[in-house]
Amino acid sequence: MKRLVVYTTFILLFCFCVRAELTVIRAIPPDGSTGVDINSRVVLVFDKNIAEDRGIACSLNGTVVVPAVSSKMATFILPCMDYSVSYQFHAPAGAFIEKDNPSNLSPEIRLTFTAKSRPQPEARLFDAIVSADSTGDYISVQAAINAAPEKRSKPWLIFVRNGVYNEVIRVPESKPYIHLIGENADSTIIRYKICCTFLVDGGYTGPLEEAEAFGAYAAQFSAGYARGSLGIDAMAHIDAKNFYSENISYINLWGYEERNYPQALAVWCTKDRTAFYNCKALSYQDTWRTPSSGGYRQYLKNCLIEGNVDFIYDNGDVFFDSCQINIIKNDKATEEAGWIVAPSHSGTKWGYVFKDCSLSAEKKGDSIYLGRAWIAQPKAVFINLQLDDKVVLRPKGWDSHFGQAIPIIFADWGTRNADGSPVDLSQRNNWYWYLNGNDTVQGYSRQYLSDEQAATYTFHNVIPGPDAWRPDLMAERLPAPHLKIESGLLSWNSVPFAICYEIRYKGKFVCFTTENNYRPASAATDYQVRAVNEWGGRGLLSDYATGLKSTSPATAKIVRTEFFDLMGRMIPENNISTGKQLVLRKISYSDGNVVVVKEIR
Repeated sequence: MKRLVVYTTFILLFCFCVRAELTVIRAIPPDGSTGVDINSRVVLVFDKNIAEDRGIACSLNGTVVVPAVSSKMATFILPCMDYSVSYQFHAPAGAFIEKDNPSNLSPEIRLTFTAKSRPQPEARLFDAIVSADSTGDYISVQAAINAAPEKRSKPWLIFVRNGVYNEVIRVPESKPYIHLIGENADSTIIRYKICCTFLVDGGYTGPLEEAEAFGAYAAQFSAGYARGSLGIDAMAHIDAKNFYSENISYINLWGYEERNYPQALAVWCTKDRTAFYNCKALSYQDTWRTPSSGGYRQYLKNCLIEGNVDFIYDNGDVFFDSCQINIIKNDKATEEAGWIVAPSHSGTKWGYVFKDCSLSAEKKGDSIYLGRAWIAQPKAVFINLQLDDKVVLRPKGWDSHFGQAIPIIFADWGTRNADGSPVDLSQRNNWYWYLNGNDTVQGYSRQYLSDEQAATYTFHNVIPGPDAWRPDLMAERLPAPHLKIESGLLSWNSVPFAICYEIRYKGKFVCFTTENNYRPASAATDYQVRAVNEWGGRGLLSDYATGLKSTSPATAKIVRTEFFDLMGRMIPENNISTGKQLVLRKISYSDGNVVVVKEIR
C-alpha cells in the first residue's frame, strides 16, 4: 500500500514537471504569403487558452509589436506596412504561456510574407475647380464645398487656383472626404477678419483703450460676422472627418493685421483624420485649434503656423512633420514674446508631437516658451527642433503656470541652435501649479526623454492607429514626367499611380487631362506637366518640353540614375537592400530620353 502511494505521487509529480509546447494551429497571414494587404494584422491561433509572457517581445522586421490576447488567439496590430516589401514576424520561444499551465510554453514562431503591390488608381479628373477670375466651376471656395455631395467614402477633389478668396470656410459633418487642393501656398489665399464672440456675448472688462478698439469692431458682429450667423468663430471650421488640404494659406486677418487679442482662429478641425501638406495658417492668438476630443488624429507636413499666444492648442494626437513654427509680436513694449502650445489632453496616447520642425522668430532676441498647460493632462514633445538665429528659447522651456492642469509630459530632445550646436536642456522646467478656488495645486511633469523614448515618437506609432490611416501617402510627390514633342504633339511617359496630369503654360495653369498627350495651341516648348495622385496631391513639375526626339538608350550616355519606391518617393541608392525591395529605376540620358524600369534591388 505504501509503495502504491509513493509510485502514484511520483507519477503525478512527473506529469506536472514535464512541459509540452503550445501548438499554433493557424497563423494569419500564412508563412510565405504574398499579396498581403498593407493594413493586415498577424493573428496566431493556439490549441489552448493562452496568456502573454510580458518579458518576451515579439517583432515585425525588428520593430516591437504587442499582441491583444483573447482565449486561444493573439492578434498583433502592425506598424504601417509599405507596398511590395517583405516582412518577417518573430515571436521568440516562450512569448506565450498556457493560461492554466504556465509551464507550457509557445515555440519560436517565424512568419515571412510580402505586402501586395500598390494598385494603380482609376484615372479621373478633379471634381471641381475654383477660380476667382470666373474661369473655373466656382468663384468661391465655399460654393464648391456647398455643391459637394454628402456622405462620401472617397475623396471629392476641389482644385483652388491662385487668388485671394475673402470668405470663411465651413465644412459640415455630413461632408467627409473633402480634399481642398491649392495651386500655390503663397498665392492661393483664403482669408477673413473674424475673432471670438466673447466680446459681444460675455462683455469686456479690459483696459479702456482696448475696449474702444474692440468696440469699433463689435459692430461687425451684428452684421453677421460672429457665432450667431456663421456657427463658429474660426476663419476655417472643418467639422468633417477625412479632410485634406495642401498648398493653401489660411489667414485670419484679425490676428494677422491687428496683432492683438482676443482669440482669432485661422483653422479648427473638430473631427478625426484630418491632414494638411504645405499649408500656412496665420493669426496671432489661437491660430491653430486641434480637435477637442481625445484620440482624434491630425497630421501636418511641411506646414507653416504663425502666431504669438497659445497659437497651437486643445486636444488630440497631432503629428507635426517638418513644419515651421513662426513667432510674431506686436509693438507693445510690455508684450511677452509668446507661447507656442497650450494643450488640453484627455484620452490621448501621444498628444502633440513636433518631429524635425523649425522654430523661427520675427524679431531677434525675444524670449519664447515652448508652451504652457491649459486644462486636463497636457502632453507635448519636440524632437529635433531647429532654432533660427533670431530665437531665444527660455532655459526653462515651459511656463509653470497658466490654466488648471499639471502636464503629463512637456519635453524636448535634440534641440539645436542655428549653428547646429545642441541646446542646453539641463534647466528645463518640471514643476507646475494652478489655483483651484483658494487652494494651490502643485505637481511635476516629465521634462526629459531618453534616446530610446525619443525614438518611439514616430509617424508610424502616433498616427495610423487600428484603422491604418495613412495621410503620409496623401502628401507624397509623384515624380515628374519626361516630356517630348513630335509633330507638334506634346507627350509624356505614364507616371505610376497618377490619376491625371496637370498642364501648365509659361508657369500658369491650363487644364487637367487623363491622357498622356496634349496638343498645345502655342509653342509646345513653353509647357510643363505634373502628375496628380489619387488624393489630389500634385507631383513634381517637369522640365519644359524639348524638341529633341527620343533616341535609343544605346546611342546616348547615362547622365543620371535615380531610384524611387512604388509610392514615388526617392530612395538614396545606399539605402536599398540588395535583393529585397522592388523599386523604380529612373535613367536619364544625354539626349533627354528617360527610361523607368521596375527591378528588385
